[in-house]
Amino acid sequence: MSSSSSTVAFFGATGGVTNAILVHTLKAGYKASALVRTPQKLRDQLLAQGLSSETLDNLTIVQGNALDVAAVRRTLSSPTAGGLPAVVVTGLGGTPRLQFNWRHPFQIAGLDNPHICATAAQTLLAAMGEIYAENPALRATTDQKPLLAFVSTTGITRGPEDVPFFIRFLYHQILTVPHVDKRRMEDLYRGDAASADPVFRNVVGVRPTLLSGGADYRDAAGLDKIRSGTEAKPACGYVIKRADVGAWVYENVVGEALQGRKGRWEGEMVSLTS
Repeated sequence: MSSSSSTVAFFGATGGVTNAILVHTLKAGYKASALVRTPQKLRDQLLAQGLSSETLDNLTIVQGNALDVAAVRRTLSSPTAGGLPAVVVTGLGGTPRLQFNWRHPFQIAGLDNPHICATAAQTLLAAMGEIYAENPALRATTDQKPLLAFVSTTGITRGPEDVPFFIRFLYHQILTVPHVDKRRMEDLYRGDAASADPVFRNVVGVRPTLLSGGADYRDAAGLDKIRSGTEAKPACGYVIKRADVGAWVYENVVGEALQGRKGRWEGEMVSLTS
């Protein structure tokens, strides 16, 4: 079975943005798989947002770690009986913690695992490579490969500044440690996309501004409140709700791919703000 199977694989599905994308995917009637460390936490989140048990029948929850190649492979193949999903969505991130380094006194925002995004990217790429090695037919044509949508952040652009002046110190000093990890993740995915034989047919990097709100897709201001931009022409702003980012990604990236259309944002690093 090829990636035309209209399924989506999720990594980091208990996080607010990725969770909202998952909810919209399931509510639209599509099948999905999600790799999580605590399956009951994800079930409780989805039920609390009003999803029915029948809707959750379309979700395969895989228990495991996103840094484990075998677990990632199970997630990629679970809803498709050994094939590949149409879309892979990853929104992994570390748990914030305060730190102090006398050499860099302003870099007080750390992570429990300061390399989680980059390591997870390496793991996902390795898992895809193993799948293709065992079934070369899945890699035969670009159209058979999944689309990758990954959640990143503003403040690490290769293009014009995408952070407003008044919060640049926050982004470029205090948040240096988590942003180094996000940048390495982006470099891995963008490097693969630029290679002669990438594992994904294309990538979409999603760069929201500072996130607000919790893990509930209903806690949204609405798509009409969102401003979007590209790396070349970014949308600068201060804050956006997690639920709004999730709704935008489903509407403009995941939903488009599931309907067999190439969205206008494929290949872009998309800045989002409200």
